[in-house]
Amino acid sequence: MLYQGVSLILAPLLVFQGLKVRRTTPRLPEPEGERVGQTGANPALSLLILGDSAAAGVGVAFQQHALLGQVIEQLSPQLEFSYGLFAKTGSTTSTTLHALQEQIDIAHPILGQTHYDVIVTSLGVNDITSSISCEKWLQQQKALFELITKRYTPKLILVTALPPLGLFPALPHPLRWSLGQRANQFNRQLQQLLIKLNQQVDQSTDFRLIKLPLENPQPDITMLDFMRQVMATDGFHPGAPIYNAWAKLVVEQIVGGIKSAAIE
Repeated sequence: MLYQGVSLILAPLLVFQGLKVRRTTPRLPEPEGERVGQTGANPALSLLILGDSAAAGVGVAFQQHALLGQVIEQLSPQLEFSYGLFAKTGSTTSTTLHALQEQIDIAHPILGQTHYDVIVTSLGVNDITSSISCEKWLQQQKALFELITKRYTPKLILVTALPPLGLFPALPHPLRWSLGQRANQFNRQLQQLLIKLNQQVDQSTDFRLIKLPLENPQPDITMLDFMRQVMATDGFHPGAPIYNAWAKLVVEQIVGGIKSAAIE
């Protein structure tokens, strides 16, 4: 691809910019709040959120404003459900896969469960900012999907697409452009992987890719300036408006898919 050739030429500059970003970008903490629980006495659905710092809610101070909290707020008026959040800053597909492959204590309140109806994944940003190839990443994603499908037998897995790194305010140009192109490549291949998984004859789990609808409603400012408004103060993690929009997509998929399928 063209961007790969250009990125190769710019490699020394991109490495320098990457190191500077790591050194100067503020390290925001994971938000406070419960990560496991249920919204009523008789949960009709079980939800697992699995992933990295974005899944953990970095960028807001409390879980109620993060992805999990917003899903709870938007979905709980429609049905009772149980939930678990297993996410950690810095997680990659590989580290998450390894954590799941370790001997899991059945007493673990989240990973020790035997079934989840819906699983939401958010993994990849820490992968593409490393040197991993798209092919290797896809292999790891596939292994992760196979593991969680076998262990938790979900009806639905919502795979969060990589965000538009080409619009991240914390990233200088041309690093921002290079990572944006790389994210687009990974997303295209990820979509193809999910199509293949859904075509498997013995596949009872529905895989869906969800992309954040980041549209600038203010024509008088640039998209980059708009992103500065909706992202966290570090210019790298979601802000409350993005978590709200992300949760809305998750809830729409659950209500439109799993609920109508009458989970047994």
